[in-house]
Amino acid sequence: MKHPWSAGFQTLRDEHDYRVDDIDGVVPATLRGTLFRNGSGRNELAGRWFAHWFDGDGMISKVRFDESGIHYRNRYVATANYLDETRAGRIVHRGFGKMRPLGPLGNAFRQPANVSNTSVVLQGDRLLSLWEGGPPTALDPATLDTRGIEDFGGVLKAFSAHPKVDPDTGELFNFGIDYGAKTTLTPYHIDRGILTRLPPVVLPYPVMNHDFVLTARYLVFCLGPILVHPLKFMLGFKSFDGALRWDGARPTRILLVPRDGRGDGRGGPRWIETDAFFQFHFANGFEEDGTLVLDLARYPDYGTIGEALRTYWRSDWPSRGMASLTRLRIDLATGKVESRVFDTGTANEFPTINPAHTGKRHRYAYIASNPAECERGLQQRISRIDFENGTVTSHDFGPAGYVGEPLFVPTRRPTLADGAEDEGVVLVMVFNSTDHRTDIVGLDARDLAARPLFTARLKHHVPYPLHGIFTPRLF
Repeated sequence: MKHPWSAGFQTLRDEHDYRVDDIDGVVPATLRGTLFRNGSGRNELAGRWFAHWFDGDGMISKVRFDESGIHYRNRYVATANYLDETRAGRIVHRGFGKMRPLGPLGNAFRQPANVSNTSVVLQGDRLLSLWEGGPPTALDPATLDTRGIEDFGGVLKAFSAHPKVDPDTGELFNFGIDYGAKTTLTPYHIDRGILTRLPPVVLPYPVMNHDFVLTARYLVFCLGPILVHPLKFMLGFKSFDGALRWDGARPTRILLVPRDGRGDGRGGPRWIETDAFFQFHFANGFEEDGTLVLDLARYPDYGTIGEALRTYWRSDWPSRGMASLTRLRIDLATGKVESRVFDTGTANEFPTINPAHTGKRHRYAYIASNPAECERGLQQRISRIDFENGTVTSHDFGPAGYVGEPLFVPTRRPTLADGAEDEGVVLVMVFNSTDHRTDIVGLDARDLAARPLFTARLKHHVPYPLHGIFTPRLF
């Protein structure tokens, strides 16, 4: 391997089920529940790496924290892609970046196979494994057995990997982008298991978008000018990734979709234009005194991150051109957009907050990053930003540790009726390049720089996951 972080992309072929006995520190008694993570577990076949990190087959990790300790289980999502390519031992389907054999003839008019590798969400007694370009796959949350595609009676086509749950009502909101003669963004609402399709929004041109923000009144999208050329893709000349092009001469268009689907008195969805930028992920957003506030990992364009994702296992992951933690303030009366960058270092990604503050004003966010002087490499630290005073504290896992997405898990002291916003544990999976194993680490959210509350060492590595959830339910 060219770089120490590269080994973290290697395929995990085995499915495990065991109690974790190698633990330093103490798991807090208030941390009880189940952590689910999803990501590309298989990134190559027959010694050939897939063309893009997003091509990997989805693998779910389940980490249960109960009175007896910590238990780990992983299972591949038994998609048609996983089953077909496992049986054949070679690439059979198109993907985000990978192509079938036989050139355009072998790829024309074939959609990318659903690899279900990006995130998860709980819906009742089902765990839904999520992917960008198609409907979710339903799993048994206890066994991780695959139940099958869930398209809600044929209503769903694309369904984003970043649904948002209103912490007060339990309503789930999400969206999908569907490409064709017209490109449409369709919002969805799920309440008590019933899915409602909100009015679709026709986009001015085909773009790729990964995430959104839920506020008290809106679903908010920042649609950067990362354009898709559907014809090249449809005719089999390009993969979906190969059909992407950054057009910095166009603006980023901020789209406000009323969450009730009825409009806001302006005739429906509202568009606001600002300088071009790209983002994968938001931390949160909220409305306050006529202003819309968005916190996000903002890239200047798609160039650096796009190339790194294509060459993931051999990439330098350079810091120049990567994302900065940025706050946008949008005056809803005038449409004026102001921005502020926070000093959380370089290569900022995977911002997260206390989920109880989704759509509400928040003070703290947690993000994967690197020190400012770091010029290359995957992220090695988790940073906490205090938006009130700009203070940043970090926990560095260098020189051998490479971090994934931090996940804030609220805890509550028995003597308090309600916990403070930062009362909790930040869970993170850390790849240790020295022993080629993955650690599950719990950090004190209030004292991030301190020694970890606990470090649970798995018997193997887990290929870098993307997103996940924590539930107080024990599966």
